[in-house]
Amino acid sequence: MMNISIIIPVYNVAPYIRRCLESVMSQDAVEADVECILVDDCGQDDSMEIAREVMAEYQGSIRFHVVTHDKNRGLSVARNTGLEHATGDYVLFVDSDDHLRPKSLKYMCDQLKQYPEADIVQGNVLQHHNNCVMIHGISEPWLITNPDVFFTKVLRQQIYLYAWNKLIRRSLLMDNHIRFIEGIIYEDQAWSYQLYGCCSSVLLLPEITYDYEDIPQSIIHTAYSSGKAEQTLYSFVASARLMMDNPPDSHLYQRNMAVDYLLFMIHVLMNGADVLLQAPVSNAVANEYRKVRRQLLMRSLRWGRLLVAFFCLLLYNPFTRLQRWHFFRSYYYTFESIVNRIAHLTDFLHNRHRL
Repeated sequence: MMNISIIIPVYNVAPYIRRCLESVMSQDAVEADVECILVDDCGQDDSMEIAREVMAEYQGSIRFHVVTHDKNRGLSVARNTGLEHATGDYVLFVDSDDHLRPKSLKYMCDQLKQYPEADIVQGNVLQHHNNCVMIHGISEPWLITNPDVFFTKVLRQQIYLYAWNKLIRRSLLMDNHIRFIEGIIYEDQAWSYQLYGCCSSVLLLPEITYDYEDIPQSIIHTAYSSGKAEQTLYSFVASARLMMDNPPDSHLYQRNMAVDYLLFMIHVLMNGADVLLQAPVSNAVANEYRKVRRQLLMRSLRWGRLLVAFFCLLLYNPFTRLQRWHFFRSYYYTFESIVNRIAHLTDFLHNRHRL
């Protein structure tokens, strides 16, 4: 029988935790041994009291247990803690302000039985703030075993780069020491970059299995407030630095990944440029941003990717101020796509092993 560990970090989510846990409890018809690990990250509200009340009322087959931090340590560490305590063959991260769709775990497990070689099984996601799904263009399960295909999709952000709503082979995470970076927010990008760089197959599913709620208290809405701007910028720098230190292993791919990789890095640092435009940060963190920005520009030039290097100038003043224009923000992905296509025309001039 398949063993699955569901990991739920809990911190100041009193209005949502009951709905989240009840969505997990509704999955107990699945033919698998399921444990659910709640990581108490020491919030200031009554989230854990509500969680314990809900768990006490439950009489199904899913095994629930709580791991408690000695102090608040953040989402990254909470997820890492859950992973260290997990025993399942596969892990599934769920954020405590979101929820699973009914029978979604059974659906994902049934598909995994059909495609047991899959390292990652991704169901579709409904974003409630815009009523849009995250995986487009598929009407039936799609097993991707070609790393060139799925890693290109990762770099072009055509596969959602969030930790949640994925059945992930636990040995893949443990054997490759893939963990979330402590002390940062938006930690999913760097983690996903490592994850997909190590896996051998990805199964994409068309059915919606997860509801992603866009709540006012979420990180995306508070990144520039309450003194978080500096941590936000540091987070983008830390993620970019990890990716700079670990470029795609060219021996794993037939396709030259340089252009997609560099443009993905530019996108990460564009978010940092946006922080600098909107909020004050210390010189120390700003200088770290400038340092990794310069490394990216120099790498683009060293690899002979002149068009990408020119595009990289968007990270520098006065070009960063284009982000204040609604037109630029609306069409950024179009501009990036055009640069990507044109830059790839010169792949034949470059030795792909130069990465």
